[in-house]
Amino acid sequence: MNKRFLLSTVVSIIVLILIFLNFLNFERFLEAFLAVNFYLFLASDIPYLIQAILMGYRLNWAMHKSGIKTKWIDGFLAHLFGMLGSDFSIGRTGYLLSSLPFKSKLATNIGVISALVAVDMIAKATFSIVSAVFFIYFFRLEIDTFLFLFAILIILGGIGFLVFIGSSRSVKFLSKVPLIERVVLPYYRDFRDSLREIRRKSLFIFVFPILGWILRGVEWNILGYAVGIDFPFIVWLMLHPLLSLVRLIPITVTGLGIFEFTFIMLFPDIDAAKQVTFGILDMVNNSFIDVIGLLSLRVLKK
Repeated sequence: MNKRFLLSTVVSIIVLILIFLNFLNFERFLEAFLAVNFYLFLASDIPYLIQAILMGYRLNWAMHKSGIKTKWIDGFLAHLFGMLGSDFSIGRTGYLLSSLPFKSKLATNIGVISALVAVDMIAKATFSIVSAVFFIYFFRLEIDTFLFLFAILIILGGIGFLVFIGSSRSVKFLSKVPLIERVVLPYYRDFRDSLREIRRKSLFIFVFPILGWILRGVEWNILGYAVGIDFPFIVWLMLHPLLSLVRLIPITVTGLGIFEFTFIMLFPDIDAAKQVTFGILDMVNNSFIDVIGLLSLRVLKK
């Protein structure tokens, strides 16, 4: 097992233990967990499935723009396979696994996926800033400055990545580094070439995170009712990018522990047992859909 993953798992467990010691007891958590409306819990995956279909279409479209002929079902399954990897990874980096099921060059696949991830990260970080301002202005909540700085760092990193890859100077720069010039540069050219057409369509790609934001707001609204947290839709819509940003912090596995702690700090008057239940169910419920992505492994076996 990867030492970093193991360390992050330990940190997640420690944070969860601290939450239980300071905010609730196990009996109350078990009571809240058993009170979950199972049918609403399953129904919350319907918006997620719709989003997965849209993202599968986007991935398939991006591969076509890079000169790779694929079917929509290939993009859909590859997307879910990547999401399954991100469900249990540090900082959601596991989504890069979606590059594996395609039969084209791996460097090209990673190039396409990286561009999509960069746009998504810029979108999520931007949405999280909008959400933070919303809660500060309308709810008078205190949002830690660290989240703003982290969001800005992601935005600058995403833009910097797209600009660097698109620059002709990037190849010249990398060619001056001996190890990279010999080992990485041949793959980097395929990687960079796959991004040319996609970079021109960045605004079109940006539409999908917006649609995904709305659908995830619907998902959380349903999941909230399942758990017994009756926020209006606008609150769930604005809360999603803010708490999703916390899941990107590369300290715990998929933000487990940090997500629940942040939720409790934002809304201390809500039953902490329900908030922890919501956080755990949010982490695992999408996996019921993402596991379909394992069907893409049939491509790897051929």
